Amino acid sequence: MDPNTDAADVPQGVWIYRPIPDEPDAAIKVDVLARGDGWMAVDKPAGLATMPRGRFVARTLTVALRRQEKNDDIVCAHRLDRVTAGVVLAVTDPARRGAYQQLFGHGRVRKKYLAVASANLDAKDPLEVSTGEDESGPFIRVKSRIEKRGISMQNVAGQPNSETVLRPASAIFTHEGVAGLRVWEVEPITGRTHQIRVHFAGLGASIVGDPLYGGALAGPYGADEVSDGAVNLQLLAESLAFTDPFTGEQIEVHSRQTLETTSNHDG
Repeated sequence: MDPNTDAADVPQGVWIYRPIPDEPDAAIKVDVLARGDGWMAVDKPAGLATMPRGRFVARTLTVALRRQEKNDDIVCAHRLDRVTAGVVLAVTDPARRGAYQQLFGHGRVRKKYLAVASANLDAKDPLEVSTGEDESGPFIRVKSRIEKRGISMQNVAGQPNSETVLRPASAIFTHEGVAGLRVWEVEPITGRTHQIRVHFAGLGASIVGDPLYGGALAGPYGADEVSDGAVNLQLLAESLAFTDPFTGEQIEVHSRQTLETTSNHDG
C-alpha cells in the first residue's frame, strides 16, 4: 500500500508502533531466590519493569528471565512497579501458569514490604484509618477507594476497594538531612495499582524517593536513571508466602536486597 494513502481510504485497520529502545549494553542478571516445580522466585532490581510494555521490552524482568533461563515460556505471576524492588514469582511451566496467577487474583499470597517514610502520619479524608495491636505489636489499618486520575492513582470518596496494614519497624532516623524517618513494615491486604504508595501519600508521608507522589529525595518522574542526590523509591517487596497449589508445600521467600536509606543514614 502507498504510504501516502489517505487514512479514510484504508480498507483495514492501521497500527502505529512506537520505536523500541536499544537493547541493554549487557545482559541483565537476575538473582534467583528459590525454585520449584513450575515456578521460580526472583529478586527484581529497582528500575526494571516487570513485563514488556510501552518503551520497555528488552529491559524488563520477563525478557531478562527468558534469556537467562533459556525459556520463552516464563511469565511473571504478578507485577511490581518499575521503581519497586523485591520478590517476584515467575511461572516457568505454561500448564501451571493459571494456578499460580490465581493465587494472587484470589488473595492467597501474603506479601510483606518494607518502606521508608515519615514516622509522623496525618490521616485525612477520604482515608479510613484505625489502629490496633495483636501478637505482632501495634498496627495501623488504612482503607480507601483508589481510582486513576491522569497519570497517577488517587484516594477518592466512595466505598473502599483497598486495604493496607502498616507496622513501625525501626527507630526514627535522619537520612541526607531528611529527619523523622522510619522503616515501616507493610502488608497490602488488597492489590490495587500503586496502593502502598497512594496510602502513604494520603497519610501525608509519601515514601522516600517516590517521584510520582512527592517523596523526599526523589528524582524527576519518568527518568530511566536516578539522578545525583536522589534515591530510588524506598519500597521493597521483602517477602512472599503461599501454599503451593500442586504440592501443598508452604513456601516463603525473602529478598536479599536492602533499602539504601537504612544502610547509610545520619543519626
